[in-house]
Amino acid sequence: MSRMVSTPIRTFAVGYSETAYSELAWARRVAKAVGAEYHEVSVGLEDFFQALPRLIWHEDEPINWPSSVALYFVARLAAEHVKVVLTGEGSDELFGGYSRYQHYLRNSRWMAAYRFVPEPLRSLVRRGLASSNMLSADLRRKLLHTPLGRETSVESLHLDNFCCAFSRADEQRLLRGGAASPYDNFLHFWNNGPHRSDLARLLYADQKTYLVELLMKQDQMSMACSIESRVPFLDHHFVEFAARVPDRLKLRGGEGKYILKRAIEGLLPHDIIYRKKMGFPTPIQDWLHDARVAPLYDLLLAPGTLLAELMDRQELAALIARHRSRHEDATDRIWRLLNLQLWGEIFLNGNRERWWDGCLSGAAMPAV
Repeated sequence: MSRMVSTPIRTFAVGYSETAYSELAWARRVAKAVGAEYHEVSVGLEDFFQALPRLIWHEDEPINWPSSVALYFVARLAAEHVKVVLTGEGSDELFGGYSRYQHYLRNSRWMAAYRFVPEPLRSLVRRGLASSNMLSADLRRKLLHTPLGRETSVESLHLDNFCCAFSRADEQRLLRGGAASPYDNFLHFWNNGPHRSDLARLLYADQKTYLVELLMKQDQMSMACSIESRVPFLDHHFVEFAARVPDRLKLRGGEGKYILKRAIEGLLPHDIIYRKKMGFPTPIQDWLHDARVAPLYDLLLAPGTLLAELMDRQELAALIARHRSRHEDATDRIWRLLNLQLWGEIFLNGNRERWWDGCLSGAAMPAV
C-alpha cells in the first residue's frame, strides 16, 4: 500500500501501559519499516471502565469481547485524521491464524488415544482437576485445556475449551432454569461438511459465526466515532481463493497463516512476521484484581437487578470469591456478567444516566 501512494500512509494503534498486553512497540516498528505516519493511544483502567457503559449503549447489547473497548479508542483516534480505515479482520479465519485451531487438532489426536481409558476413570480425573486445592489456579486452568480435563465431543474439546466463557456446567449451576445451548449455530456449520478436514470445518464454522461477531463489533465501535471501517481480507474473490488453499499451506510446523506470512517476506522485518501472535488482548485479568474495581463486584451482586433475577446469587458470590482469592480464574465469566448487568441497568431498568459516566464511581448501588 505504501508503494502505491506518493504520501505516507497513516496508521493507528491502541495499547496499554501494561506492556505484556500491548503491541504498541511492534506497531511503531511496522510503521517505521513502511514509512508510515504513525499514531497511537494508550488506554488505562479508568479510561476503560469509564467508557464501558456508553459503549454498551452504542452496541445495543452486552459487549462480548473486552477488545471492543480498545477498538473504540483507536477509532476515536483515527477519526481525528481520516474518515475511512482499513482493518485486518478475516485473515485468521481464512488461514488458520488462531492458536486454538492448533490446540484443537493436537488435543483431538491425543484424545484419540486417551479415549481408550474407561470413561469413569476419565470423569474422575476431570472432577479432580476442577476441584483440586493442591494445584495453582494457572496450572489447573492449563491442565483443564488438555484432554485430561475434557470430554471427547467437539463441544467440550473445542467450544467449551477455547471459545465460550461459560461451560454448560457453569450455566446449569449459575442460571435459574438453565439456558439453551449456545452451540447450535456453530454446530450447524461444523456438521455441514463432515467430509472436510477438521481444520476446514473449524475455519468454515468460524467464518459463519465468530467472524460475524468480530465484524459487528468493528462496525459498531467505528460508527460510534462516525468513522467507516473496511475489511480488504474479506473481498469475496479473496475469500473464495482462501477456501481453495490446502491445509498444509495454512498450518505448517506449528505456524498459522503460513502462506500469508511467506507472501509478505521481504516486505516486513522477519521478526515482525514470525513473532508469536498476541491476538487483541486486554489487561482485564489484572484489572479485575485491582482494588479500584471493587464497585464492579458490588454491582454484580446488587439486588433489584437483572442478575439478581436470573442467577443464583449464592453461586455468583461464591464464583466472585474464588476469583478474587485467585483460587479460580473467572475473568471471562465475570466480564460477561458485568456487561449483562450493565446492559440490564441501561436498557431494562432505565438507569442509563446513573452509569453514563462510568461504572467505578458516582453510582453507588443499594446495599447487598
